[in-house]
Amino acid sequence: MATLSGLRTRISIGAVLADRAPRILINSERHRPLSRAVVELPDAHGQLVQSIAIGQPVKLSFGYRDQPAGVWTGTVSSTEGAERRDQLRVRCVCNALPLVITTICQTWENESPEAVIAWAVRQSGLPVGQIDSTGVKLRHVVASTVSVWQLARQVARSAEQAHGLDMSHWALWLGADGVHWGDHDEDGSMPEIATAAGLIRHIPSAAPHSMGEVETFLLPDMLHSHKFLLQDTRRGIDDQFRALRVLHEITPTSARTRLGYGEEYGRY
Repeated sequence: MATLSGLRTRISIGAVLADRAPRILINSERHRPLSRAVVELPDAHGQLVQSIAIGQPVKLSFGYRDQPAGVWTGTVSSTEGAERRDQLRVRCVCNALPLVITTICQTWENESPEAVIAWAVRQSGLPVGQIDSTGVKLRHVVASTVSVWQLARQVARSAEQAHGLDMSHWALWLGADGVHWGDHDEDGSMPEIATAAGLIRHIPSAAPHSMGEVETFLLPDMLHSHKFLLQDTRRGIDDQFRALRVLHEITPTSARTRLGYGEEYGRY
């Protein structure tokens, strides 16, 4: 089977550099703390097992020739054998890891939820991006050695219970300019996916609390919380959606992006 001549990839894991891989997966979800990547590399002689270790930096650059590349960065979380014995599977987590490993032990009185979250994000060492305002204050917040991610969920639940706010669309994530918290989208261009113009497959949501899925050709700069325009003439759909889940899959013969969209429901 012929390889894709217009696709370029650049893989950096610790001191290991490669410009191809049998398989690359990058998955991000709006209401999950970390995006994750899986890289399968040729390792017929077992040399990479000795060279790649947990915690090493990872940089994946991918896209089409003569176009801006998508870049994903993180660290190695584990290594294991792949389905083929001559390959190594490397699992990675993104640079938002401090949001789940930094613990907060602190109390606040008569403070706004956004001030609490901004303070906690700074303790993680990550930059603060956009933090939305709730317009309310919480009488008492106690963080009993919880992660920044857990604290955000705790504060959102308190805002719902104490003030009746709908926090189902609010999320905490590391964006291009820092950590975001709120009901807003990530900045960036909005891709158009249409019948006969990039739409490979569209499976609408078939049940409550499930997501519809759109499959298209690789969108290198697309991650969760970006907006996209879907025009499906077969189903009479012409609308904008927020990507709740984005999965990139790259092989030597195929490069696809699958987008999950739908309703965001309460989680408490």
